[in-house]
Amino acid sequence: MKLTDKRLIDYITNKHEGEDFDLDKFLSIDENGLLDANKLKNMPEISQKIKNFINENKKILIYGDFDCDGVSACTILYMFLKSQGANVEVFIPNRFENGYGISVDAIEEIIANYMPDLIVTVDLGITAIEEVEILKQEGIDVVITDHHLPLETVPDCLIVDPKFDCTNYGFDALCGAGVAFKLVEAMSDRKTALKYIDLCAIATVGDIVPLVGENRVIAKLGIEKINSNACLKSIRFMLNKLGIEKINSIDISFRVVPRINACGRIDNAYKMFNFLIETDDKLLEEKYKEVENDNTLRCEFIEKGNAIIDRELEKFNSKDPAIIISGEFHEGIIGILASRVCKDYNKPTLIFTQTENGTLKASGRSVEGIDLHEIIATMCDIILEFGGHKMAIGVEIDPDNFEEFKRVLFEKIESMQKTFADELQKNKYDIEITDDDLTKEFIEQLNLLEPFGYGNEKPVFMISQKSMLTENVSEKAFKHYRCFTEKNNFIVSFSGYKSSQILRTNCEKQLLVDLNLSDYKGKIQKNVMLKSVGIKSVNLKGFEEQDFMSALFNKYYSIFDFNNYQNYQVLDDIVSVIKQKFNESDFGTAIIVSNDEDMKIISELKLEKYIVSEPCKNGQNCVVVNPRQIYQLNELKAYENVIFIHKYFDEEHLYFSQKLNVYEQKSVNDMPVTLSKSREIFVKVYSLVKQFSVMQANDVLDFAYKLSFKDKSITMSQILFSLIVFMELNFLEFDDKLNNIKILNAKKMDLNSSKFYNIVE
Repeated sequence: MKLTDKRLIDYITNKHEGEDFDLDKFLSIDENGLLDANKLKNMPEISQKIKNFINENKKILIYGDFDCDGVSACTILYMFLKSQGANVEVFIPNRFENGYGISVDAIEEIIANYMPDLIVTVDLGITAIEEVEILKQEGIDVVITDHHLPLETVPDCLIVDPKFDCTNYGFDALCGAGVAFKLVEAMSDRKTALKYIDLCAIATVGDIVPLVGENRVIAKLGIEKINSNACLKSIRFMLNKLGIEKINSIDISFRVVPRINACGRIDNAYKMFNFLIETDDKLLEEKYKEVENDNTLRCEFIEKGNAIIDRELEKFNSKDPAIIISGEFHEGIIGILASRVCKDYNKPTLIFTQTENGTLKASGRSVEGIDLHEIIATMCDIILEFGGHKMAIGVEIDPDNFEEFKRVLFEKIESMQKTFADELQKNKYDIEITDDDLTKEFIEQLNLLEPFGYGNEKPVFMISQKSMLTENVSEKAFKHYRCFTEKNNFIVSFSGYKSSQILRTNCEKQLLVDLNLSDYKGKIQKNVMLKSVGIKSVNLKGFEEQDFMSALFNKYYSIFDFNNYQNYQVLDDIVSVIKQKFNESDFGTAIIVSNDEDMKIISELKLEKYIVSEPCKNGQNCVVVNPRQIYQLNELKAYENVIFIHKYFDEEHLYFSQKLNVYEQKSVNDMPVTLSKSREIFVKVYSLVKQFSVMQANDVLDFAYKLSFKDKSITMSQILFSLIVFMELNFLEFDDKLNNIKILNAKKMDLNSSKFYNIVE
């Protein structure tokens, strides 16, 4: 198939603007796109040296990192050297006992248990100046193959590292497994090296090196090899266990690489190495169980870590230039946790945990414009060790220096004058499409740009829509929604309950979507997934009752005395406080808007660029537009101030004053619907609840919405009003575990004894 879509052509051409870019060459990938391995500096000498050690039957030890790239590199080189009759073994340091790289502890273990004649490193070693000298003093020769940045001084041994010198080679972005792959090519020929390109492709995608140039060729050819079932038996075994028939770069990134990393993160990466080289069916089954056990533990540790982080983020100050958290985390997953927080909050993030020797070790992730590696390189007087690159670092410090480290880091980030304003508010996309583009044919055109990854990112698509229909994917998967476009194409929104209401409005929306094809039982299907909802223009007519329903909840939360009135201000002039707060800082203030009257004020103040459909996690100033949305305190935890422009009840938003400065308009709006207090209505609703109590819903408001379709003679607001009264009187409770209403055996009570019942005159 030929790429003909002009938008896709323009997208990929613009991404490579200023480069010597040939579209035809980019699209037509074959092994001719691989470069000459012997043009890498020192490669011919290293190749010959290793051959000499093989011929003399001297002992060779491959020393590799414990991540996906390192383990893959070990496997590639080990399998090749074994095929050449080499006396070879593999050493992979234990993250918890030996640390990263070549350490003194690891050297002692190697001397005690291996005593090799030659160590060949893969994916590490370029900064191990002193350690190489120790090995040489012990009579062990060393060859370093790496892909990381060297320091001003490099170890005194033969080195092949594209970042050390790629003058003749012309490409410096290979991963560690890529360098091992090129070593195999230099020692034999390209045909032999291509036997290992499947594993090299997985490492190339997994190590987040740019998928351009030779890396793109490696990834593309490797994925094709896997999908032709000509790959390593262990890889096909894993894919079968995961139910993956045809793999792509997304599957590699999110399903395969985490499992390859899991053993090194949780226990020992040897498990994965031994699995990868295995060919016996029975042993593959046994070894894969160990891999899956470690992956299950990894997921459990991540879940526990996220719970700790969520509690720590309650203290998050949105005006801080970075997020630094210290807690009891499993050391193997702090990088994953840092990535999640950095992405969610759009701020540099470091997650620290205490090591067995009492130091604090962190993984850090950064955002565009903030070079963490450069910053921490200037802090050598208060750190013990560090490494990485501008977007991802590892650092170890003495606990006594934690506060000083935090102070200096904040100071240096602030001095870089990074501007975060508007970054989350912009509904960023690459290509605008229409309903007519939601076809298999268009997605096939898109897939010509594969493999996607760092440096060759998959384009983000935007489709504009107005009113849309939404429905649950199924009664069982009630948290997931389908939304139907104007031409009846459906877009799936996983856990999309909070987006469902804004999708139904007549607001002009910009939907960011991801497009994929899936092979289900031999049938190719298109998948359109909703990533986020942006609002281009606000039109909330017809949603007055939904707005009122959220007001009912706000009042219900606020009828109890929180003894915190000092944070609650009722104003004649709400406009002045909006101006003041938005002028004071780019962070800390959220305005809640859910009707068209509010929007007149927002328009007059020219704040449309701040409009979002849910509060920003990093506390960036925003105007939240979403009728029938219940806002919990934890959803606004990054904010100091919340401003409500309109209300239906006095002290409607008192609940929020527990932790926030709350501002609301003095005047009270008329209720858009009439609420009845008649006993007959309450009996009718209670009967309806008993009939449908097992119906699952996301919350009480969603339950009321669904009940309203069961009896259309009662309004949604009336049902919700009744449910809340019943809950206050302990007739009902919403069971969060079962996601439905639970009927309680409560004693009979007069409805008048409910505070909430009496909010209506």
